[in-house]
Amino acid sequence: LFCGSLPVMAADGPDPKNGEKAVRLLTIGNSFSKNTTRFLPDIVSAAGHRLIHTPIVVGGASLELHAQKAQRHESNPLDPAGLYANGTSLKQELGRDKWDFVTIQQASIKSHDVTTFRPFAAWLCDYIRQHAPGAEVLLHQTWAYRCDDPRFKTDNPKPGEPTTQAEMYRGLRDAYGSIAKELRLRQLPV
Repeated sequence: LFCGSLPVMAADGPDPKNGEKAVRLLTIGNSFSKNTTRFLPDIVSAAGHRLIHTPIVVGGASLELHAQKAQRHESNPLDPAGLYANGTSLKQELGRDKWDFVTIQQASIKSHDVTTFRPFAAWLCDYIRQHAPGAEVLLHQTWAYRCDDPRFKTDNPKPGEPTTQAEMYRGLRDAYGSIAKELRLRQLPV
């Protein structure tokens, strides 16, 4: 689904010898981003093309965490809280290449609640557009937890939390759809 949602666009143009196209992709997210793109390089390669992919992944990370890291770096470039584990900032990663696409993704546990996207999704879109103006920002939707997930088995669910897989799916689908519409982003419904 992910590969089918990203049109293979030539970043460098086709290789005259074999028609190879290259796509430059930066993913900003969490383990769901990592899981989704695990086989993407092999799929693209099997199609005779090339993927240049840099993941900015923090397990369990929300849009808020990524926005706060960038804001900390902006206020003090020496603050380690503004850097990722590899020692770079979001601003540095955005400027590292001429990205075709940059994806953002909400933490799965929060994805059913549209209020957790605000104002962070809009802030990140603006930041990405400022520092990677040639990239298209895409909203990378997560998926619902398995129907036997312990979160759905509790006798006392937290208010506002989904109690079934179907309820979580409907919530996250609606939240991602609302944010995609608000920010005029294409959505990757994984």
